[in-house]
Amino acid sequence: MISDSVTRLHLYEAIIPGAGQIEKAFLDSRPESAPCPVREKSYQLKADEDRRFEVHFHTIDLMIAKEGGETIHIEKMDSLVPAEILSGGNDGRKMDGRPQGLAHTLKAGYFVAIFPGEAHMVGGKSEGFESVSKWVVKVQCTDDFKV
Repeated sequence: MISDSVTRLHLYEAIIPGAGQIEKAFLDSRPESAPCPVREKSYQLKADEDRRFEVHFHTIDLMIAKEGGETIHIEKMDSLVPAEILSGGNDGRKMDGRPQGLAHTLKAGYFVAIFPGEAHMVGGKSEGFESVSKWVVKVQCTDDFKV
């Protein structure tokens, strides 16, 4: 996991392919100019019992907060119980387990890059925030990071 200001995203180009282009696309509010798929998400934060972990095997989940903030729990996937495969042929699967591991706050103007094998549980309540609006960029990682 890497977290930093979105204005420094370009510095991670060697391990996040297209990082510079993604930074520019975000700062220009032009998701269509990013070099990989961008999903724009907005939601209310949830109680812990309403959240689940998921893990990816071939993609980096690059989350960039536009407004608000959330707590994201990050844990090793082998500390959790494997559950269903993600629908629609998406890379990864759901994982069962209580919120555990690193509790990271993602807030507006910052990004978090979650790498293959790092299970993550998004949408957690965070002091001062009730909701989050963000980009989730699905970055194909190099073979070195695939699980």
